[in-house]
Amino acid sequence: MAAVNESSTAGSASAGSFRELLRSASWTAVLQVTSAGAGFATALLLARFLGREDYGIYAFCFAWAGLLALVATLGADRFLVRGVGVYTVRNELGLMKGLLRRINQLVCIASVAIAVGGCAVAVWWLSPDLRVPFCVSMLLVPLTALTLVRQGAMQGFGRVVSGQLPEYLIRPVLIIVGIVLAEWLGVLSPTSALWITVAGVGTAFVVGAALLLRALPRALRAAAREYATREWMRASLSMMVIAGTALLNNYIGTLVAGSLRGPGAAGVYSVVQSSASLVALFLVAANMSLAPVAARLHALGDQQQLERTTQRVAQVCMLVSAPLCAVFVVVPGLFLGFFGAGFEAGGTALAIVALGQFVNATAGPAGNVLMMTGHELAAARGIGAAALANLVLAVLLVPPLGVTGSAIAFAASLVLSNAALVITARRRLGINVTAFGRLALAQSTPD
Repeated sequence: MAAVNESSTAGSASAGSFRELLRSASWTAVLQVTSAGAGFATALLLARFLGREDYGIYAFCFAWAGLLALVATLGADRFLVRGVGVYTVRNELGLMKGLLRRINQLVCIASVAIAVGGCAVAVWWLSPDLRVPFCVSMLLVPLTALTLVRQGAMQGFGRVVSGQLPEYLIRPVLIIVGIVLAEWLGVLSPTSALWITVAGVGTAFVVGAALLLRALPRALRAAAREYATREWMRASLSMMVIAGTALLNNYIGTLVAGSLRGPGAAGVYSVVQSSASLVALFLVAANMSLAPVAARLHALGDQQQLERTTQRVAQVCMLVSAPLCAVFVVVPGLFLGFFGAGFEAGGTALAIVALGQFVNATAGPAGNVLMMTGHELAAARGIGAAALANLVLAVLLVPPLGVTGSAIAFAASLVLSNAALVITARRRLGINVTAFGRLALAQSTPD
């Protein structure tokens, strides 16, 4: 009877924990939907006001800024989630405080250096119509990199929702207002649009920094800083490879289309990519809430609960993503028509990428779990192979097929990367993270 009661209590606690995670993920998803709606409105306004060519310039510069910002984080944003979660379980406040300071120092130095280097490359190599907007976009590199670090810290402290508020609400509203005002004044251009984006990102960064200061535990302020910089950097750089490769995988289609087919193709595919990403929106939200939970469960050695939680997350993600995927597959051209003339050409591409994102949602949070449990190197290999396949396929398929070629390459890379991550999670952790996995813990031994 005692064993039954203990099992019942554990099951009740498990259900409660999952409900809490699901609630956090749901609120995050609401914020993301709001942000995605604002992002859709931003893309729609810019596409209509600027036209295909000028919007392509904006998208090209913004893509490079996002990619370089992720490189500049050195993977620290992901490592902060795991580090803060583990140090919380172990009550190692000195290491937590040292980690927060060291990561901010390193990312600040790296992001400024990368931004300066990007401006130098623009001056020497880019065409005149790209040179100035590209230099303006480099201001986004340090702002975005430090924002990602702050968000990682907030996730580690369990403040997932409040950690996203500035970027999901304040930033898009300011950008939309700025774009409308610039168009009304007759000064909207790719360069001014990027200046408006810089202002929105900067304002959200200041607000977010204030929220982080309020979220820090009082006991942390009195703790003496301790440092394990080499250990932190090894783990962070591995996560940088994963995050950087994943982001590069998202931008490869836009960059290759822009390079081989011109800014117009880059603009169309950028709209396709951002629209199809809505299919996996709940997976992104769930990953934010799951990350600190996965780190703590692994630190406690509770692999069975980790498997059960990840599978239930994958099942919810599959159910939520299916309806939107169906819309994009059935009427893609109708949806893209809202962006203006010429964007309907990406209809087939949208259907293909949406199917790839559905596979991504159904496969579950394998990559996130591997990073939070210390298996980031194994995850990096699978993600890297998928990104390489995306690049090779895009270069081969974009010349004859245009944006449809980019879509095929990206969807194939999503399938490949998810298959690799699911297999790696099974082998390294002994768990099945997919929506279709059984709940029994596999008997394999982690490496």
